[in-house]
Amino acid sequence: MNESPDVNTKTALLLAAMEVFADKGFDSATVRDICGLAKANVAAVNYHYGSKDGLYAAVLEEIFPKGEEWISGDDAGLPPEERLHRFIRGLAEDIYTRNSGHLAHKWAIFLREMAKPSRNLDLIVQHQVQPRAEELRDILTLLLGPDVPEQTLAYCSSNIWALMLDHLLTQPILDRLTPNRPNLGLDVEGFVDHVTRFALGGINGVKQRA
Repeated sequence: MNESPDVNTKTALLLAAMEVFADKGFDSATVRDICGLAKANVAAVNYHYGSKDGLYAAVLEEIFPKGEEWISGDDAGLPPEERLHRFIRGLAEDIYTRNSGHLAHKWAIFLREMAKPSRNLDLIVQHQVQPRAEELRDILTLLLGPDVPEQTLAYCSSNIWALMLDHLLTQPILDRLTPNRPNLGLDVEGFVDHVTRFALGGINGVKQRA
């Protein structure tokens, strides 16, 4: 059975909104922009989503779903070094294999929220950042020992996040450096292996000094 025109319009608005919000950000995007791209009447946003705010929240729910699906229960029994490698690989694949589609829009919107947070940033943190932060904290506690000071744990966690997000945040600058660094999409596994070795070396150094 074919979907109703209302369902088709609602989906078209959601897809168009992803593109417009990624391109312009929440404040600069207009309902007219979104409806024009979706080939929908300007009243359709209020009809289906209540407001531009409601549509933006729906976009975030779509591209930043709850994070449980990437945390495997099987990982808990692995050595912490392997868990760290899997954690880094999952995050790198999510960020840096984003050539087109939802992933490209996801991280464009993420960067805009980082630069100018909206009240919807809480949803991104709750669905995506918090579960990963808790997973990384658990792994680091196993690597550093149960008596690791809170500040040391926080610093090590921040260091790993910085390694993972560096290219995402600074790629336009990196493209202009000589010699420039290649796009990570060309060798994600090499990047993952390097970051894992680098992180484990730093963690071991911190542990030995402590």
